Amino acid sequence: MTSVSVCRDHTVTEIAGLSGIAEMMSDEASLIWIDLMDPSEEELSDLEECFGFHPLAMEDALIQNQRAKMDEYDGYLFITMRGYDPALEAGDDEAAAGREVDVFLGSRYLVTIHRTGCAFVTETRSRWAQRPGRMPNEPAFLLYVLLDTIVDSYFPAMDELDDQIDAVEDAAYMPQPTVDVAPALAIKRRLLVLRRTMAPMRDLANSLLRADLELIPSSTRIYFQDVYDHTLRLLEQIDLNRDILTGALEAQLAQTSNHLNQIMRNLTSVAAILMILALITGIYGMNFRHMPELDWRYGYHVTLALMAGISIGLVVYFKRIRWL
Repeated sequence: MTSVSVCRDHTVTEIAGLSGIAEMMSDEASLIWIDLMDPSEEELSDLEECFGFHPLAMEDALIQNQRAKMDEYDGYLFITMRGYDPALEAGDDEAAAGREVDVFLGSRYLVTIHRTGCAFVTETRSRWAQRPGRMPNEPAFLLYVLLDTIVDSYFPAMDELDDQIDAVEDAAYMPQPTVDVAPALAIKRRLLVLRRTMAPMRDLANSLLRADLELIPSSTRIYFQDVYDHTLRLLEQIDLNRDILTGALEAQLAQTSNHLNQIMRNLTSVAAILMILALITGIYGMNFRHMPELDWRYGYHVTLALMAGISIGLVVYFKRIRWL
């Protein structure tokens, strides 16, 4: 589905299809935003013919799961961005952690391509349509608003992960650790996927901020500093949460190991006591006739008392060394 919006004199109007786009692009007062959701090959072909996009850029727009990047072509930029979408978290494919949005940025136009409904694009287009006068009449500023919306979509996800990691950390440092390792490892995997998604976004924001691009005026370029700061903050938060989660898991494993060691000490102590008693009973259980102790009147009672004394002595000893 193709949606075409044209802003002129601080008024945004919707037009049907790509007809008449060439004439509108020649009007310096007009700003065009073309949004394609799940475009067909025919729509992509019409778009390529209308704007003369390079085949490599069209190929990147056609193939999904691209890394966030910026490619500079003659007269326009091709940009790939990835925004967080909670609906994709349940997928097995790590590349599905972000929803891809491909953007063509020209001097008087902005073209966005995405495969499914995209809240980032919808929100930005709605803000632009409702208050076009509050935004500079240039596609670079629309790109900034869209990129800022996409980057900010990661903050609710990070807040949710913060709460989950706090719960894991609290459980790990309890006297009796009750951490379920599987959910903790799932959180760690989500952090890894988020970092793999956010690191290229940081590089993209840095490129838009630092590179000398004619399509991004200096008055607008400063806004990308804010986006770049947000990406740095997200990456720092991801790294911090990974360290906290790793520390919590290590603490839980250490407590489990200490608990296991204590159990082994208890079993060793009990086994030592039983071994001494088994040794005594084994000696007097041998089938020899000439054993002086067998003829003692109180030999049985003395043996039991000896076994009890040895057991009590070993229990006291093991308690003193904290094995029991």
